[in-house]
Amino acid sequence: MNEPVDRLLSWERSLLQADTLDQWLARVASTPDGAGAGLLLADATHERRPLLLGSEAATGAAASVSFVPSLTGLAPHLLAMRSAWRGAYHAADHALLFPGTTGLRHVVILPLCRAGQVVGLFTAATSDDVPPFAGVSSALLDHAADVICASLERHLDRARVLRGGIVDPLTGWNSPRYLQARLGEEIARAQRAQGSVACLVADVDRLKSLNDELGHGAGDRVLQELAERIESQVRASDTAGRLGSDAFAVVLPATDALQAAPLAQRILAAVRSAPVDTGTGQRRELRVSIGVAACRPQPEQDRKNVADQLVADAVAALHRAKRAGGDRCEILSG
Repeated sequence: MNEPVDRLLSWERSLLQADTLDQWLARVASTPDGAGAGLLLADATHERRPLLLGSEAATGAAASVSFVPSLTGLAPHLLAMRSAWRGAYHAADHALLFPGTTGLRHVVILPLCRAGQVVGLFTAATSDDVPPFAGVSSALLDHAADVICASLERHLDRARVLRGGIVDPLTGWNSPRYLQARLGEEIARAQRAQGSVACLVADVDRLKSLNDELGHGAGDRVLQELAERIESQVRASDTAGRLGSDAFAVVLPATDALQAAPLAQRILAAVRSAPVDTGTGQRRELRVSIGVAACRPQPEQDRKNVADQLVADAVAALHRAKRAGGDRCEILSG
């Protein structure tokens, strides 16, 4: 009986059997021998971060998952790796892979390859005399890398399906597709009842500056917090969802623009109420701009055209609020 190999195989099975992304992230960070482990993933398009850390539970795994635009910036030789490497820790070679960690002695690096390209690294390290995965052959470590990569891609694919459906993976809110469908339903209802529909669009002020300074992880935390603060103010009859990268929308049935204004003011107050924990040790004041528009659709009008114009009007009002300095609401009556 080879106990290290048995533990490795059991760990691999636990990765393959993880039902949720949250479970998988927790298990991949818990190596069979207790070595400190993590994932470093190339994310040039910033797609993987929200997919992997989209839920509140998954965000807690951020300490074990890091993202870089390219692995080349860390060390060009990493892109040439095709099999497991293990050896002594050298700060000059490995410090960027284990930031903020001291006293390490042994390192294991598993390249995660897809279509012949290194798309990420699994790293593990120990500070005692026993190296990570002691007693396990290099061939079995290469197999473990394949298991990690395959199970990761499975969860990424599942997250992509979810993202393209009715749920936004970062905030847990309704997706743009679902929001558009609900807006069409409310316009049809307003046509039948000869009523009105309002749309509110909120956008974070100066989010790009925060991303540039503190990283996209901090920006994700800001967006999650903004979603929670907006949700705390909307009515049960309203439909709220993520409209774009840093914009959120609320559909308000049987409401005109002036009736929607109090909600906008409540959201502004909720956003101003307290700084946001960015997850970097820094808290930042959060401000948003809000645009509000409404319409009273006629029975003969095309619902999609009405919906598109209503959202466009709300976005135009939002841009007017931005041009006026932000942290305010503008209303476009219709």
